[in-house]
Amino acid sequence: MEFKMTNQRAFVSLNGWLAMPLALGALFLSQGCSPTSSNNASSTATSSSDSTNVVVEFPDGDPSIPAELGGPRFVGEGWETASPGAIGDPSARKGGVISSSIPNWPDNLRRFGTGSNTWLNYLIRDLCYESLCGVHPMTLETIPGLASHWQVSDDNMTFRFRIDPRAHWSDGKPVVADDWIATYRLINDDTLIDPMMKQVICNVMEEPKALSKYMIEVKCKEKNWRNFLAIAGLTPLPAHEIQGMTGGDFLEKYNFAFTATTGPYEVLPEDIRKNESLTITRRKNYWAKDDESNQGLYNFDKIRMVVVRDRRLQFEKACKGEVDFHPVFTAKWWVEDVEPLDAYKNGQLIRTEIFTRFPKGFQGLAFNMRQAPLDDHRVRKAIAHLYDRKTLLTKFAYDQYDALKSYYPGSDAQNPNNKMIEYNPTKAVELLTDAGWVERDSDGILKKDNQRLTITIMYRSEGFEKYLTSLQESCRKVGVEINLNRVTPETHWKNMMERSFQAAGMAWGASLYPNPISNWSSQMADQDGSNNITGFKDPQADEIIAKYDAEFEMAERTKMLRELDGIIYAQVPYALEWYNPCERILYWNKFGMPSYGLPRYGEYESAFAFWWYDPEKVAALKESQKSRTAMGPIPELQIRPWEDENVIDQAAN
Repeated sequence: MEFKMTNQRAFVSLNGWLAMPLALGALFLSQGCSPTSSNNASSTATSSSDSTNVVVEFPDGDPSIPAELGGPRFVGEGWETASPGAIGDPSARKGGVISSSIPNWPDNLRRFGTGSNTWLNYLIRDLCYESLCGVHPMTLETIPGLASHWQVSDDNMTFRFRIDPRAHWSDGKPVVADDWIATYRLINDDTLIDPMMKQVICNVMEEPKALSKYMIEVKCKEKNWRNFLAIAGLTPLPAHEIQGMTGGDFLEKYNFAFTATTGPYEVLPEDIRKNESLTITRRKNYWAKDDESNQGLYNFDKIRMVVVRDRRLQFEKACKGEVDFHPVFTAKWWVEDVEPLDAYKNGQLIRTEIFTRFPKGFQGLAFNMRQAPLDDHRVRKAIAHLYDRKTLLTKFAYDQYDALKSYYPGSDAQNPNNKMIEYNPTKAVELLTDAGWVERDSDGILKKDNQRLTITIMYRSEGFEKYLTSLQESCRKVGVEINLNRVTPETHWKNMMERSFQAAGMAWGASLYPNPISNWSSQMADQDGSNNITGFKDPQADEIIAKYDAEFEMAERTKMLRELDGIIYAQVPYALEWYNPCERILYWNKFGMPSYGLPRYGEYESAFAFWWYDPEKVAALKESQKSRTAMGPIPELQIRPWEDENVIDQAAN
């Protein structure tokens, strides 16, 4: 079998601040579903103990493993690797705490399994676990992770990885090939109830084979450009903990517990406080802490997430300094409520808008297309025409957002032929008439076959009611009855996953490498727990998705995504809303950051890895608060480093 040097920029890990997830769940956007859910089970917390004093038997690898099998004397001839240099800011300091907030206590803290596709679980994964390879956040080049070297066969059907012999778990055990085998078997167990991960990993590749303690080989069942991405990005769990465990056993044992970790952070049992907070602690014996690529990264000693169930209260606590760091998604608060504060005027509280090149997600009202009347695209499009987005964005959002006309906004995958669905009640009436909704009852509501045209919209944010009330009024004028049902974030997410809704506010994040199968393939439409919440099915879309996964040329894949975007957009599975083109962050002036704020392909969460606690700023902040004097001039509102290619080159090098 011939192996080649890949030298490609299209591979991206599933995890890590140096990589992006293959499929993101909903992020904490303005009205959409928070992908964390209620805690219905006991949350007794366990994990590996503090790893500071753990003894590692072979810090540089097992000397009994020969070089040709990946042992410590391995030279890597015929293999690919990379030396990315320092990725963070070398002037960053270690130490200190940064705090932020989450809107509810999660249903679980698991790496895999039903309901694990949450923002908080992604955060923990990115900080506490590692994958074989990552992607450089400035250049998108493949870089080492748990694997120091890799190979790809000429036919793109077989991959080999050499595990870095220095890598070890937080309990001191070495990272070995068996860890991937055990993790594969766990994901392949149907009792884990994780159809998306099974589809991405097990349905497309055979079980990994251990060539040695430090070498694994994976053969694909079908040719797919995502296969390398999937296996290189899979974050393993330790075989010495999960070997032989069924999916059901894993769900029970690790719902609020952690295995040993390999990454720079860990979650200690005492730091999981049900309904209150979760703290992530930096490991002092992280195996790769001295690597050049990690210099300037993973700087905070602790990252604390505090549960604050009301979004306005989250913002207010940030303004008062009760939490340090807060992404702001409500335009009114951002524009009107920060500048009058003395803390802002004195330079203690900072607003910043950071523009990155990371693709933006989409949000809107998700229609459950499995049920009448929303199984008719004419009804769906009529509702979209009754959504006066332009007026609402000016009135309530201070024109801080751009209206959506694509499911891949602002990227090369956006279909340029998609026409904006403008506010047009006349067009809405025409569509409803064409769909057979002509007669009205005594209340003025349209009816057909003795059924009223009534739609219930589920939502979770009080701040979004004014938008929905406006839509409700517009719909009422043409004979459509809209009922508004506000639920808790926990119930919202549960109903999404169980398809127990008619229409619902929903927001999705984005990936550098879109995975349309999770949101748009027919095979996911009827699987509870998948991201295809609308039940979207289309044979032409399925055909494109199948071809997309087998196409290794990025330019061709982009063309396919444009075509797919047009097909999806025409069927109106969502009444699309708007998106924010930048990362809006409110933070207290006690942190250092790189000159570019966030990495080129980063999002606001990247700050937890790239920023640092600055003792001098902390002292200046305390003195400013004590003396009620200004810390200094207020920084520029916007950071736009990636518009200058010279800056990009400088940061990448």
